[in-house]
Amino acid sequence: MTATYNHTWQSSHTETSSFTVSVQPGEVGWISRVQVMRQITGIWQTHYDDPEWGHCYWFVPDAITGPAPNGTDGRHSAVVVESRKMTAAEKELCSTGSTQHKVFTRSR
Repeated sequence: MTATYNHTWQSSHTETSSFTVSVQPGEVGWISRVQVMRQITGIWQTHYDDPEWGHCYWFVPDAITGPAPNGTDGRHSAVVVESRKMTAAEKELCSTGSTQHKVFTRSR
């Protein structure tokens, strides 16, 4: 007798929101979002058709952290809208005209 059982868990979540940051001349602005996360702990089972180190089934305890929908455990994603004065280097880049219609990024 041979029995096989498979089960796949899937979830999909789409969230849309809109924020505005007012940026004055000589400033840069950005919007940051921190996603709600959750941790799932369990014992994960893997199966090999051919034995690996003498076993076909392996059990591994582990915890996986991944994104969760807003409202999970009463928590909500955080959104921060900020602006600041441009640095001299950023102003210099803008004055050349070579960065028109481009996004600036700055490592912290």
